[in-house]
Amino acid sequence: MNRQKHKILIADHNLDLLRKIRNAPVAKQYHFEVAHDGIACLTKIESFLPDLIILDAYLPKIHGIEILRKVKTDPRTKHVGVIFTCFYPLIQFYRPAIALSVDFFLPKPYAISKLFSLCSQFFKGSLHPEPFHLPEELKDGEKSYYISKPRSLSNYLKFWGTRGSHPVSGPQYTHFGGNTTCLEIRNGSEMIIFDAGSGIRPLGNTLRNQMPKEVHLLFSHTHIDHLSGFSFFDPIYDPNCHVHIWAPIGFEKDIKEIFTDMFAYAFFPVKLDEISASLTFRDIQEGVPFQIGSFTITAAYAFHPGSTLCYKIDDGKYKIGYATDNELFFGYHGDPKLITKKSTHYAPYAELVRFFKGVDLLIHEAQYTPTEYRTKVGWGHSSISNTAAFVKHAEVSDWIITHHDPAHDDDALYHKVQLQYDAAEDLQLPCRIRMAFDGLFLPFD
Repeated sequence: MNRQKHKILIADHNLDLLRKIRNAPVAKQYHFEVAHDGIACLTKIESFLPDLIILDAYLPKIHGIEILRKVKTDPRTKHVGVIFTCFYPLIQFYRPAIALSVDFFLPKPYAISKLFSLCSQFFKGSLHPEPFHLPEELKDGEKSYYISKPRSLSNYLKFWGTRGSHPVSGPQYTHFGGNTTCLEIRNGSEMIIFDAGSGIRPLGNTLRNQMPKEVHLLFSHTHIDHLSGFSFFDPIYDPNCHVHIWAPIGFEKDIKEIFTDMFAYAFFPVKLDEISASLTFRDIQEGVPFQIGSFTITAAYAFHPGSTLCYKIDDGKYKIGYATDNELFFGYHGDPKLITKKSTHYAPYAELVRFFKGVDLLIHEAQYTPTEYRTKVGWGHSSISNTAAFVKHAEVSDWIITHHDPAHDDDALYHKVQLQYDAAEDLQLPCRIRMAFDGLFLPFD
């Protein structure tokens, strides 16, 4: 008389694994049934009455631990053996499985021969759980670590202020911050600073212990939100520091006259000629590159009231575009996809597109939502949708919005981030997009 085959239920949704188990030569010794999800597993337990269940933790519909609990707490099935398998050998699964009297805890992937060896031990009455341990390939070791490409933290840019118009404060501005515009760019020991909004004060505080001998400060324009922090910038009170102040040629007064007026006793208790540092005032001519250390800097006129510049900064390896106040596609409120090179709105900006074309990173304002821009035409700032169209034409791969409206708290700027993503999706813009915040630090090589 032939010995009746032992019955094994395999509860696993991995079809390839099931095929390998059933095709193994030793499988002929057993009678198999399969279940692909938890509900089917419980049904098969009732109808098939297995002697042993190969039970996977991650069964669809009902978790393996729950099925194990039902099997081992039901008087009708508690004698049924269970080999519990789990792709992730988690101690959180091992402990409840042991508490429920599992016969063996088998991490995946496992060799088919190993599985059948365990089955044989079970039917001989010699199978017992082993202590929990991680497979060798998962144990801590030097070769298991991913180590990213080392980046030099001496080459970076950092936003110290990202607001326009005036500073703001309060809990509703916690994430994006409230300081007005200031950007620091470093290349090793070389530093250039763009704009001196209120963000330049905390930047100056960081320089107290290692005061530079020279500081180059470049202004996009001389509106008060870009000047207001200069009086509180620590290096200007160090007699050993030489501060170079670069600015566009103004319409009414040159840059030294503007600073002289700003430091009148009526506005501030220190006059310009009482400042300890040496000051040099330099005019920037649009379209003419100039050198500061390893940086080559070129300026182009922005579309903003007064004499305002955009900048392109090139250290020989990395190109950065910077435009805090620039109204793109003046008066346009339509679909940004319709702004083509043949559009009448495009023509005045063709030179600026060429100026920024191919920069590695474009820092460009988008102060208004499309709805807000309908009542802000001529104010010198752009909508998100118009800026997105410009970014596409300039073939920019990385775009950061700065110069946030003081009326926009954190919630409003989170909403603008989504608008930024929406515009990028509509334009099929292959570009990394971000919203600047005070303290944003970006290393570059």
